[in-house]
Amino acid sequence: MFKLPLTFLLLLVAPALFAQQGEGIVFEEKPFAELLAQAKAADKIIFIDAYTTWCGPCKMMTAKVFPDPAVGAVYNERFINAKFDMEKGEGPDLARRYAVSAYPTYLFVDGDGELVHKGLGYIPKPALLKLADEAVSENSLGALGKRYRSGDRDPAFVKVYAETLTANYESERADGVVSNYLDGQDDWSTPENMELILASPGEVGDKRMVYLIEHARTIEAQLGRGVALDVIQRALVNDYHRTNRKRSLVAPEDMASHYTRHAPALRAQLQAQYALMYHERQNDMGAYLPAAVEYYTNFPTDDYTELNAIAWTFYQNADEPAHLAQAIRWAERSVALHPYYPNLDTLAWLYQKTGQQEKAEAAARRAIEYAKAEDLDYSETEKILN
Repeated sequence: MFKLPLTFLLLLVAPALFAQQGEGIVFEEKPFAELLAQAKAADKIIFIDAYTTWCGPCKMMTAKVFPDPAVGAVYNERFINAKFDMEKGEGPDLARRYAVSAYPTYLFVDGDGELVHKGLGYIPKPALLKLADEAVSENSLGALGKRYRSGDRDPAFVKVYAETLTANYESERADGVVSNYLDGQDDWSTPENMELILASPGEVGDKRMVYLIEHARTIEAQLGRGVALDVIQRALVNDYHRTNRKRSLVAPEDMASHYTRHAPALRAQLQAQYALMYHERQNDMGAYLPAAVEYYTNFPTDDYTELNAIAWTFYQNADEPAHLAQAIRWAERSVALHPYYPNLDTLAWLYQKTGQQEKAEAAARRAIEYAKAEDLDYSETEKILN
């Protein structure tokens, strides 16, 4: 039998190999039923780009990310890839089957047609590669779902599963998972159960939201300031805007009756907090600064990051001596609780703005020491010393 020399075989094979280098994701053009059969035979997952022709992020993915050679290398080896226009052909049926409501959506489906994992929106190359890893990991939607259906009700697992569902716009399923778990619990006051309620509180009026509002102070005493109030605030604001068909933030006085109706014990703090958010969004510093002084006087905090943030906002926007003096007190309290580069830098600039140069330079030197230890840029802070 005649045999070609090895070098000649390499020459024949090499062009084919090189031709594949630099290739992005290769998408199959087949009916969905054939893709399922192919996936089942090959024991592979189907990756579906669910797009529409008018979707800008969809076009960006097609132009910038899918053609990337590194992306193609992973997706072509690991998956059977397909694209479906959700408004044509089989697209509408697939959209209904897999609850696709935003574009682009990325579906990972096994040979039985079961949803294994999901992704949404414009995803840059590193994140798309990470998504490919997640789709075949024990933290995929499919794997977590199997654990849940097998009876795993460990609270830490339920929390991860609910958060994964929520992150993939499966909020109704997430609510169902958390609700079913908590309905079987006699005591909701354990830290694990309170964290689940915070992760998936439901809608205003739901049993979990009612519990969260009634026990907000207890939950924050155990889990940290603001963790309950922020969730309640977001839920009440969204509920008001949805029920009243408002697209932009309404004036603080318009929210008063809503707070009184749903969270009377928290009304004062919720409305004061909302006023801060409203005035800041409106860039109305004339209203924001006195409102912030009143808020933190009535509802003081020992969160050093929160104190630093409000002190820096005052440095940037306040000119009245009383406001700057208050900002210095916040910054000094932040440093006393936990000194680090950001709050020392804030304190230094506040001292400098109020003419206390010696104190400003001392705080700046301390800030620079912390910055050097963490390899941070401190060039702006050095200006105080110059």
